[in-house]
Amino acid sequence: MKAKHIILSLAMVSLLSASCKKFLDQQPVSASTDETSWQSDGDANSAVASIYGLIRSAFNTSLAVYGYGDLPTDEFSQSQNASWQNVYTFNWGVAVDPVVNIDDPMLKLRLFTNYYTAIAQSNRCLSFISAMPVTDFTGTATADQTAEKNKYLGEAYFTRAYMYFNMCRIWGSVPLVLSNTDATTTAQIAKSPQDTILNHVISDINIAIKYLPAINEASADRNYRADKGVAYALLAHVYAWQGKYDLCNTACDQVINSGNYVLTSPSTFTSIYKGQSSESIFEIAQNTVSESTIANAPYSLSGLTLTAPYITGFTGLPIWEINNTMVTTLYSDTNDVRYKDCFKQISSGSTNLYMCTKYTNIQNVNNNATYQVSLNNMVIFRLADIMLLKAEALCAKSAPDYAGALTIVNTIRTNRNAALLTGVTSANMLQTVIDERGRELFLEGHRFYDLVRLERLNHVQQFGGISAAEFTAGKYYWPIDPSLFTMNPKLTQTAFWTGKVN
Repeated sequence: MKAKHIILSLAMVSLLSASCKKFLDQQPVSASTDETSWQSDGDANSAVASIYGLIRSAFNTSLAVYGYGDLPTDEFSQSQNASWQNVYTFNWGVAVDPVVNIDDPMLKLRLFTNYYTAIAQSNRCLSFISAMPVTDFTGTATADQTAEKNKYLGEAYFTRAYMYFNMCRIWGSVPLVLSNTDATTTAQIAKSPQDTILNHVISDINIAIKYLPAINEASADRNYRADKGVAYALLAHVYAWQGKYDLCNTACDQVINSGNYVLTSPSTFTSIYKGQSSESIFEIAQNTVSESTIANAPYSLSGLTLTAPYITGFTGLPIWEINNTMVTTLYSDTNDVRYKDCFKQISSGSTNLYMCTKYTNIQNVNNNATYQVSLNNMVIFRLADIMLLKAEALCAKSAPDYAGALTIVNTIRTNRNAALLTGVTSANMLQTVIDERGRELFLEGHRFYDLVRLERLNHVQQFGGISAAEFTAGKYYWPIDPSLFTMNPKLTQTAFWTGKVN
């Protein structure tokens, strides 16, 4: 375990050291071998596969999926760690010394360096694979070889779009780089408006849809790499974020009506988090020991949200404390498998609270109880998510279909052994859908963005740390860490946080 800590510490040092170089001065995978690579199908495959590894690294470095998407919401009541408490309370402008406080999550969550490392690799793949002759690719006929080449290009377009969409939801506006920029460039890049970036995101997704296969059904990489279903799921979320719900509804239908995804049965619901379930659309793979995170470490999701009996040596309360009231309110039907199989009540002294047990596929390495790894994939998109996103779209589109939205909600509830909802008025239907997303997607990185979209629609305050005026001013977008301005003076701070970051 000590060796693992050393490796992770070095990775963190590397991240922060990189932030002191020129903006975007990140060496993407295999950059030094470009002159001799890009000569075969295998070269293209390895280069594209590395993008997904870089995405996983970006997400794990800052616990991004859950640190952005869950902690600063009503899913939690507090954090016992002061730095994570700053995240929870929207104290995002607090001063952080990048040398002394190298492990501070605030520092890592305000940096977008690792996102651009993944984007740089997508751009490299687009540049070099486009130039490769079709005869370099596997296939018995030119059409097969062309499809193989296009598949890799489609993945590169998808991954670039996916990372830019994430950055738009986190920071709002960021620099837009669409070319294979030399890793040693000293060019300074200003931010582009969010609408401009999202237009490019949609363009990339549509190209990806054109190039990608319908589904990687026979592949061991199914759900881990992009196909048409993954691209349409991303497109649906982009349109929802933009408030373009008619288009969101259409994109959702492409996923739902494909027939490629099926809701898990109630008895197998928790298999979703081990990976590659029947309803999974896109996941970040980390359910093998070589790809896993350390479970009993205070910078992993398991280490922050679990304690005994799942984590050896951890007693007392988890570092991130779940909001008991939220759990009992959401899961009033205790037959619901999303409650019965995904929460455990624990006690520490006079304090009783819940733990979310979705991510308890934990294994001792070499039978060593003090070296535990979490073998749970990051589930990014799944069928229930897209079905409930469609229900949201039916409530918010130009010609609302509230009855259709309720039908979708009850389809999900029936599958989860929860009682049907009846008597829901049109005025309450949108809130009902968002509540159902809360039940279904608890601690899956969606809640924060769901509540932002809800407040945009109903103008009812959703965050204890953001007033109505602050929401209008964009406080829900993260500030950029001050260290990045020394590398790129053309950068400007996120609008709300201008003059508020120490």
